[in-house]
Order: sequence, then C-alpha cells, then structure tokens
Amino acid sequence: MANIFTFPCGGCGRRYSVYYPKALLYELSGTGTREMGRAEDEEEERSGAIETARRRAETAGNIWINAGETQALVCACGKKLDFNIAHHPRVPQSKTAGRSRQTGFIQFPGKSERKP
Repeated sequence: MANIFTFPCGGCGRRYSVYYPKALLYELSGTGTREMGRAEDEEEERSGAIETARRRAETAGNIWINAGETQALVCACGKKLDFNIAHHPRVPQSKTAGRSRQTGFIQFPGKSERKP
C-alpha cells in the first residue's frame, strides 16, 4: 500500500497529496534498506496502486507530489512548503505532555511479603 499523506497549505489551504516512496521512508527510519523499499515501490508501480492513488488525489482536487522527487515547493500563494518527512516530528509535541504523565510505582492488590 502506497504511503500518501494529504496536507493543506498553511497560507491558502490548497491541498497537496504527497506520496512517500518506501525506499525513502525505510532509509530515514532505519527499518529497512533502500533496496528493500525500492523493490516494494516497483511492485506498487507495476500493480498500478500509485497511479490509482494519483488519479484519486487529482480527482479530489489535490495537487500530487512525489516526495522521492520533490522535497520542497513554493505554493502559488508564495508559502514555502517542506515535504521532507525527516523535518517534521513524528508525534505532536505538547508542553503539557510531561505534566500529564504519571510516574512512580503502581501498587498491586494484596500485601507485600518483603523482608529486609
């Protein structure tokens, strides 16, 4: 299955559907080799999955971007767009995330028979 994420432009709201080849993702994440990813990408290309996804995105009015070829772009409104997934955090960062985390021991029911 092709990895496609849809992002709106922060300036004008124009929508971009960005295809991330597995060869690129495997190399960035370290979960596999570029060659493993390239083999999977070629299989998806042969099966027509990528072309189908591109047609669907364009039918929905989105602009198709292949992140393997284009990592940065300037939108028609003038906003610079960065499609390099390595530059974006994997998990949204929050200032309250550290405060809401519970730490310490959780006591199990029953008595503890610890002897010094």
